[in-house]
Amino acid sequence: MPSDYQSLEAELHDAFWDSEDSPELEWLDALLSQNPGPAIEVGSGSGRLLLPLLAKGHELEGLEPSSAMLDLCRDKAADMNLSPVLHAGTMAELDTPTRYQSILIPAFTLQLSADPGADLDTLRKHLLPNGLLYLTTFIPFAEIDGELPENEWYPDHELELEDGRLATLLSRHEIDRENQLLHREHHYKLSGGNGDREHHSKQSVRWFTAFQLHKLLTDHGFEPEQGIGDFDEEEPISDEAQILTVLARKM
Repeated sequence: MPSDYQSLEAELHDAFWDSEDSPELEWLDALLSQNPGPAIEVGSGSGRLLLPLLAKGHELEGLEPSSAMLDLCRDKAADMNLSPVLHAGTMAELDTPTRYQSILIPAFTLQLSADPGADLDTLRKHLLPNGLLYLTTFIPFAEIDGELPENEWYPDHELELEDGRLATLLSRHEIDRENQLLHREHHYKLSGGNGDREHHSKQSVRWFTAFQLHKLLTDHGFEPEQGIGDFDEEEPISDEAQILTVLARKM
């Protein structure tokens, strides 16, 4: 079920994410400062979070299955005079000699897992005693509630890049309610410059209710310490929250 980001999906990923208002970089900076020691970001991509955190002096490695994303990360790191430790592979393939104080799974990465329980077991083996797990998931309410009708293309993102080119993303989806899976298709287009480019991809995203996420963690050896709803530190996780952020400790 993992989505292997390639071509325009990799190249435009950070630009589309940067257009969203997410506090995760600031949160992870504070979290790593409060929990010093070796850490790894799962789904580190092209370094959108990893590289700024490295530049701040944190001891952070990256795990990423996409070769295109890894290449982009290395190029960006070279421009910043950074030398990140990057591991190619999925959560299931993580096999490093290092044991980490913190494992970070931001940006909904856990939801791309075909077997999140097994992947959490693998990650847990790489955590030090009482090590910290950070993760964020979301519930696709717009698709579930029918605000976005199934099997119809709709404009998802549009952004003018600094060089004047126009980046657009069209999406459509199907919902497997029984298994809580959202199957999405994405059509990327980059217009202008030396001609248009297009890329098509597919992705399946699993969602969890707050209760299910809590149970998933406890069933696989983690004790949740804090839950935050919709990136608002004053809001606990509730049934109405779309974005669920959890801090948990290895039991």
